[in-house]
Amino acid sequence: MNNKCDLRNKPKSAKNLFFSGVLVLTLANFLVKAVGLISKIALNRVVGSIGAGYYSSAYEIYAYLYVISTAGLPVALSIMIAKSRSKGRLLETKKIFDIAIILFLIIGFAFSIIMIAFSKQLSQLIGAPETSLCIVAIAPTMLFICLSSCMRGYFQGYQLMAPTAISQFIEAISKVLIGISLALWAKSKGCEDNVVASYTILGVTAGVLLGMIFLYIRKIFFKEERFFSLNEINKEKRSIKEILKEMLAIAIPVTISSSVLSLTTILDTIMVQNRLLVYGMNEIAVRIYYGDYTSLVISMFNLPTIILYPIANALVPMITSAHERKDIDAQKRMRSFSFRFIVIIALPCAMGLGVFSRQILQLLMFRAESVERASPWLAVASASVLFLGIIAITNSFLNSVGKQRLPIMSMLAGASVKLVSNYILLAKIGVMGAPISTVLCYLTASTINIIFVVKYVGNLPGVFKTIVLPLLCSVTSIGASAFLNRFISSYIPSSIATILSIFIAVFLYLVLILRTKTVSESELAILFGDGRMLKMLRKLKILP
Repeated sequence: MNNKCDLRNKPKSAKNLFFSGVLVLTLANFLVKAVGLISKIALNRVVGSIGAGYYSSAYEIYAYLYVISTAGLPVALSIMIAKSRSKGRLLETKKIFDIAIILFLIIGFAFSIIMIAFSKQLSQLIGAPETSLCIVAIAPTMLFICLSSCMRGYFQGYQLMAPTAISQFIEAISKVLIGISLALWAKSKGCEDNVVASYTILGVTAGVLLGMIFLYIRKIFFKEERFFSLNEINKEKRSIKEILKEMLAIAIPVTISSSVLSLTTILDTIMVQNRLLVYGMNEIAVRIYYGDYTSLVISMFNLPTIILYPIANALVPMITSAHERKDIDAQKRMRSFSFRFIVIIALPCAMGLGVFSRQILQLLMFRAESVERASPWLAVASASVLFLGIIAITNSFLNSVGKQRLPIMSMLAGASVKLVSNYILLAKIGVMGAPISTVLCYLTASTINIIFVVKYVGNLPGVFKTIVLPLLCSVTSIGASAFLNRFISSYIPSSIATILSIFIAVFLYLVLILRTKTVSESELAILFGDGRMLKMLRKLKILP
């Protein structure tokens, strides 16, 4: 095998990019999303579609402010820590963290106060005045999540993903246990839907606080020295002004591009409810449809990101280090494999979610009437999964080589498409306009990002191996699985038929991907870390 192209010959930290860091974050994200989905199902059942709408409205405002306050600085922190580590500057990494934690403290406190002080105005802005209490309940979370994000960015700069993973799981499980318990208690007291939703959202605040406490304890016992060779450490460190200047130069563009992307959800929050009134729905119907759209559709098409985003997040400090070392070959290998890996995962996820939208929602035991309404919306929105994956990975490429400003343009273009299409389609065809405009938004942004990457970073892998082969494998495996589902669902319970069909689709897809050599042996070695899994695949005749 050509050693030049064999990623197994990279240093241990690079080799473990997709094996340890990504594996840990993927597992954590899977657990977090699974717990979050359970929370959404329970919420939908406890408070109904209207209560879920109140919860979602307040949560989306928090999510947008969360992105503004935390999207850029953790990325800047991980990039700067990776740079300083590559130069042996131990003292500088500590100084960078000290400056960042003060910034995060100020930002988090300010946004918490803003949410409390302007809760009524924010709730009126989205056309749901009843959500003001929910906004107040979730406001302290801004301070806690800012401090958590700072510590996560620091650990990720050292390519340590476990602290982030554990804290995310603590947040998720606490959110469900505390939030649903409070919701049931409020419901038993006969509270109105908006009050029950506000008690539920207190679970988010409590969960984030507990996750932050874990990270703080982990940081106290963290020893940076063991990540530096004694003969490589130098005491050189830049001034506060120089560090702050670089931090903001990276963080501000990343924050703007991320906030514009999150703005698409806020546009839905504001426009869906208002434009559906123009479409001719009454206020109660609007609340019900909006609650179903946010709690079922948005939750489901975001699920595949449990695999997509860890790759993008883990990649940033690694490509940054390779960029600092001017290792062009390493950058090219990582860029090629990670982009194809994203597409290989995202494409069948999008297609499978679209084909099995109704069966998946039924399997998760949402209310029958909600499933009936939401499944066509999810079938359309599922196409966004592929484009979201491409946006995540191409943003990472651009951020890693100092082109943080470019994603702003693509995100603004996508948000503009979303704004215009939402305004037109929601009033013409109802709720279906929201998923259509979402797909158009992410398609626009991902296309522009690809153009930027090719122009300023480097070529992406060929279309045949990246798109055509995974598409053929997806169509074959999911088509066969859908046919099987239609046949066996007449003889066994639909839930069992759905689970069996999905497992068969996944198995067929993996076999086809391996048999067609869409993924090479050297790339499989990155994923599995050693040769044992490869030997087993050969024994099973899955690998040629």
